[in-house]
Amino acid sequence: MNRPGDLLLSPWALVSVSVILVNDHVLKGAFGNTMTGKLSDVAGVFLFPLLLLSVLEVLRRKLAGRAAIAWSIAVTSIGFAAVKTVSPIGDAYEWVIGFFRWTAGGFRGELLPIVVFRDPSDLWVLPILFASYLVVTHNRTRAPEGAPEHEVISPVPHPT
Repeated sequence: MNRPGDLLLSPWALVSVSVILVNDHVLKGAFGNTMTGKLSDVAGVFLFPLLLLSVLEVLRRKLAGRAAIAWSIAVTSIGFAAVKTVSPIGDAYEWVIGFFRWTAGGFRGELLPIVVFRDPSDLWVLPILFASYLVVTHNRTRAPEGAPEHEVISPVPHPT
């Protein structure tokens, strides 16, 4: 897996997406307890740097380097901490995600924010970012300089 955006196809990313979907659409409705909240946090915090890197790679049409990997981990940790502990940032996040859900639903119904429970104890999930780092670095085995994985991807085939 050394193509831009392929991090989201790793088994760990797919498991994380599955956990988020099952937890948010089944388990929270059935149980709605602290465990389901923490499970969403763990899966989301794990997945977000992979998503950021994949978007960056697809836009740039080349694999991310060390600086981008560090940036994705830092943005995730700072953003998560801010959403969970700083009320105005958490409020803005609720409305932005509510807007995305509303647009994804075809602008049907009323535009409503999502609900984020602000609990500083949720910050204990941040060490999961080490696992994200391991998945990224494992999937970003570096080829020698000049190899196709390091070149900009072009829709036109490269001459051989």
